[in-house]
Amino acid sequence: MVDERLPIGVFGCPAVGKVTPSGRVCFADGSPDLGWHVAADDRWYDPEREVAVRCSDTDGLPIVTTRMRVPGGDIVHTVWCASGPDARPIVVIDIENDSPMPVAVAFTRTDLTVSRPIAARGPEGTWPAPGLELASAPTVMPVGHRARVRVAVGRDIDLERLPDVDAVARGWSTMCDGSSRLVLPDLRDGKPLANRVNRAKVAIALAGDVEMPWRDADELSAWLLDRFHAQRLGAGSTPTEDVAGAVERIVRKSRRGRLSARRAGAIRVGAIWLSEVDEGTLGDIARIVQRGFGKGLSEVIGGSRLEIDTASSDGEVITAVEESLLLWGGDDRLTMCPDGILGERLGSSFEAHGLAVVSGAQLSMAVRWHGSNAAVLWDIETNDGRPARRPELRCGADDQWSSRELRGEGLWRVSAATPVVDGPESVSFG
Repeated sequence: MVDERLPIGVFGCPAVGKVTPSGRVCFADGSPDLGWHVAADDRWYDPEREVAVRCSDTDGLPIVTTRMRVPGGDIVHTVWCASGPDARPIVVIDIENDSPMPVAVAFTRTDLTVSRPIAARGPEGTWPAPGLELASAPTVMPVGHRARVRVAVGRDIDLERLPDVDAVARGWSTMCDGSSRLVLPDLRDGKPLANRVNRAKVAIALAGDVEMPWRDADELSAWLLDRFHAQRLGAGSTPTEDVAGAVERIVRKSRRGRLSARRAGAIRVGAIWLSEVDEGTLGDIARIVQRGFGKGLSEVIGGSRLEIDTASSDGEVITAVEESLLLWGGDDRLTMCPDGILGERLGSSFEAHGLAVVSGAQLSMAVRWHGSNAAVLWDIETNDGRPARRPELRCGADDQWSSRELRGEGLWRVSAATPVVDGPESVSFG
């Protein structure tokens, strides 16, 4: 198994811990890990040693499911965090016995609240897990055929008052969609690219406050990208003077070298961020760039863009995907699909809602196919109801198309023809 540890937590708090591919929960506060083992009708199964173990999150959200094969079926272990009555994060685990025989599940901690009676010790004090070698006595629970049990870390927790996993998933989905909502056909390693974006948003939301790395321009650029998306998610607030200082320092550190895609992306999002507070900052940033590079803002940041497959930080992942749909080049121009329409998007319907542009505006777009031509609907609006600037809209898939309208529809004549893969006609910008 690849050791990809997935964070869990509640929105507004740092991550409680991470879940390993075996389902083991490793806590950020240094408390003992919470592992699990299963006694089937033939032997004990250890998810850290078994081959038939599959781990995945739910749509990129901090809900991690591990399935382990036992005779006749699977034992399904799902872990997430719920917010308790005092807003304290509580780690919750559901165990489902998706096999035809009863099993026993042993957890490696005893400070747990459980939904079923635990197995009692023997008359001589022997612990109820013969054949399983652990450093200390576990909490052992019987789980009947096709039954479920719930465990929460901590004592005397009212399990009935905790939200269920579906409610937690809806809450996290709403949080992720609050910055931008992407409906894409793209796949990476066989998994939806939109899930990867969600995972990056969750990681930023659970990162907590991160100190600004002033010394290194690349680290500062990654920090600025992360904080931009944290601010859009409502997961953090960064003083505007820190944002302005970061942009100026990135320019100053880059004046003698080539501006990397990461640094160009950071300057772009910094300008978008600051222009929401004061539109005049666009002119300030343009002058800083002119002094640093001897070139205009659009000439410096308009041509260098992060690539999805090489993005290395969470903020870079989100920025690369969003800028593959809409790119601001430092002037009045917004380019939809700047690379054209390629890969899985060619011939498939896709949408993007709430993409950030300058002056506090957001653009939503949807693409549907009519043969080899792409029909696009778009809408530009501001968060506070102010009139939005009228940019020049262009398209990377059709260099003959342009518009100055804030909302409308158009037809892109895409050079590469392909059969329509899917194409539901209903589109909502709500």
